Amino acid sequence: MYRKILDFLFQLIAVRQYLIFTGMFFVLTALCLYILDVQLRPQGCGDMISLELLFTKSAMSDFLGSCGEDGVRAHLILLWVDYIFVIAYVGFMANLLGSLLRKIHYERALTLFSIPIIAGVLDFIENTLLLYQLQNIDKLSGALVFITSIIALVKLILIVIAIVLILYFLFSKKPAQS
Repeated sequence: MYRKILDFLFQLIAVRQYLIFTGMFFVLTALCLYILDVQLRPQGCGDMISLELLFTKSAMSDFLGSCGEDGVRAHLILLWVDYIFVIAYVGFMANLLGSLLRKIHYERALTLFSIPIIAGVLDFIENTLLLYQLQNIDKLSGALVFITSIIALVKLILIVIAIVLILYFLFSKKPAQS
């Protein structure tokens, strides 16, 4: 089932003609998220990446204490907008990487193509867990904070791997055609 979904997504997304659309969608959602962050997040309240990588209940409590009620509200709004940003960055990265992988062995291409998609799935899970935690501050769970941070860390590692792969396939020499 996973293979069929991945094959379907590869055929759908890995098309060079979509790069302008997916690239613009990514840039516009990133700009929207940045502007909202600047407008909503109070001074002294940590950013989204800091929130994602707290790892302990006490660090989460300290973070939320420094943000106050307005900061928590800002992060709730930003998390909802981040769902759209996830679709945008996964779409762009998968589109670009998939387009670059069209010339390699299909099974290997599918494996590499899955990296940004897995990162996006993890990001959705992470956002959902963070929303739950921010809406239930009085019931914070150390285990849930830790799990959320591990998911965020793995997601960030996968994004870096996808970027490295994009750069590699973008700048690697093409085989000479005879």
